[in-house]
Amino acid sequence: MTPPLTPPAIILSQTQMGENVGAAARAMKNFGLSELVLIAPKCEWPSDRAYMLASGSGDILDAAKIYPTAAEALAPYHLVLATTARGRDVVKEIHTPEAASKRLRAAADTGARTAILFGGERAGLDNDELSLADAVITIPTAEFSSLNLGQAVLLLGYEWLKSADTTPPMRTRPDIALPASRFELVGLFEHLEQELDAAQFFFPPAKREAMVRNIRAMIMRSGLTDQQVRTIRGMIVALVRNKYRGQKKEDT
Repeated sequence: MTPPLTPPAIILSQTQMGENVGAAARAMKNFGLSELVLIAPKCEWPSDRAYMLASGSGDILDAAKIYPTAAEALAPYHLVLATTARGRDVVKEIHTPEAASKRLRAAADTGARTAILFGGERAGLDNDELSLADAVITIPTAEFSSLNLGQAVLLLGYEWLKSADTTPPMRTRPDIALPASRFELVGLFEHLEQELDAAQFFFPPAKREAMVRNIRAMIMRSGLTDQQVRTIRGMIVALVRNKYRGQKKEDT
């Protein structure tokens, strides 16, 4: 039996604000990540602010590991990708978030332990920390390249989950209502056609049968439910009633 795939650890270096650690934990929970590592946090730890922002992800904070240096924190991992906005200054492979997630998943499939390394809020990762990474991840942005730490973790977590997601690119909400029966559809056809006859819609009369067939085919293609048929018939009644009331006002 194939062992379950281990998601990448999220490693935060020298984080200054507990709120950002909490936001990162919440993002991790959203996308199936659970291993949080802190390198020499500059904020007070444990942090009440972190737990407030974690919003249901306190278990991740409870299990967080703390190390004094990057070398110690990264020691267990076989593949480490570091996030940085300074892509041009780094002599390493530079991945987009999507490509990075595919590489991390491919490594995890072999049983390797993987990690994503994030720098502190003020200056990011230093050169010594970057030197310990196998490659870097640069998140494409428009004019402003600085991302909040929680946002960066959220984005990478999303890409990790998406790399194995089988959700179809487009789908409709499954409707709990039953498909309309032939009896209900025929009732709709007759109701609609009766009112269209009254409004003298079918012109010239010689083309009435062809026009009726086209209208029925259009309705059939829409795959109406029983509730939708009732709604449409109610709309027809309302339109006819309001038109009748308008005519009576004109006559008076």
